[in-house]
Amino acid sequence: MMFHLRDVMHAYRPGSKPTLPMLIETRLATIEKVGAELLEVRFKPDVRVDRAGIDEILNERKRICPEGLRNILTVIPGEPDFDLDVLTTDHYEGRGLENCTRALAVAAGSSLNEHMAGLFFAYFPQEFNARVFNSEQDARKWLDAVGKSSLS
Repeated sequence: MMFHLRDVMHAYRPGSKPTLPMLIETRLATIEKVGAELLEVRFKPDVRVDRAGIDEILNERKRICPEGLRNILTVIPGEPDFDLDVLTTDHYEGRGLENCTRALAVAAGSSLNEHMAGLFFAYFPQEFNARVFNSEQDARKWLDAVGKSSLS
């Protein structure tokens, strides 16, 4: 686990509820707890995305799950190679991640990734809001809107 000084300083402001910043490294991605409401999953460039790697990421998310409901931003850089079983397996089934996921936005980074991620969620609809975007900016904008609508 790696901490960034800027996050530690933010986490312990007087009058705020302290939350430990967190950065988890997996073989395929980093998982960063950006705040109480947002978890960012950033795939590393030039990795081969396989089922074991996805399992590792989702197991780490499950470990964080008891901390509460969060929005998830997943960022895929470039066009990584995907094993076929990554697209033909419902990785969320039976994990309980719907209990701690308000919404998932995938910033696909390319038209091909956007299409493949869209197909995945069409074949395996989830119990939480999931949307696929080409850009990280659009994904963040949607997550912000989802967060605001859940407060009202």
